[in-house]
Amino acid sequence: SSGINAEWPLRPGEKVSTNNYIKLNPDFSKVTTAVSVCTWMKKYLDPRTQHIWFSYAVPGSFNELMLSDWYHNAVNTDYMSWTDLVLLKNEWYHFCLVWSSASSLMEFHVNGVLVKSHVTTTSRLNNSGGTLVVGQDQDSLGGGFDVNQAFGGEIYQLNVFSRALRIEDIAAMYYDGRCSRLASYLVHDVVVSWEELLGATRSGAVQEVSAECDERNFLGKVTQLVMQELSTCNRH
Repeated sequence: SSGINAEWPLRPGEKVSTNNYIKLNPDFSKVTTAVSVCTWMKKYLDPRTQHIWFSYAVPGSFNELMLSDWYHNAVNTDYMSWTDLVLLKNEWYHFCLVWSSASSLMEFHVNGVLVKSHVTTTSRLNNSGGTLVVGQDQDSLGGGFDVNQAFGGEIYQLNVFSRALRIEDIAAMYYDGRCSRLASYLVHDVVVSWEELLGATRSGAVQEVSAECDERNFLGKVTQLVMQELSTCNRH
């Protein structure tokens, strides 16, 4: 399953839909005073329009943990704006949002680089009775989706961690590449894994597609390329 992307398809003539999402009720009992959310993402939609791809809601707080592909991210009542960073369509990016009450900071990393840091007042997350929706924004617990905020694109290797990852951890994830496995020393901090998300309730047109990370396929392409180069040389 590690070689599978989840896709919110948007092909010519298709539109985004509030029916497209992954939903689960995660065990966030270990997520109280720190959290990190990291993923690889490719977006298909307007770079300067906000689309919510990660929404964790609890009774009375529907943006307890919210991440978008532009404009702002949220932890509890703290919002971080990032309108000065625009992500291109159809390109893979690595995202990590990190929050810790000890540091009183929400930090946003893109492609291994800390691009935004925001002082927070949240002391702890509300972590009981929550619903996680990937691909939509919850304006009520488990629902209230707005088609204008619906996500269209691909997500790969989305993991939620119960601690604030270090910048070295995040940079290593990015530089190891999209097709690398999660470092073994981080696995025990995972509270929602990519495998768990792939196995969760899936609605609408969300589908599994190849992550194109097959090593044998890659080697085959390299061999083919080398052979083409050799045949070109032989003709001269």
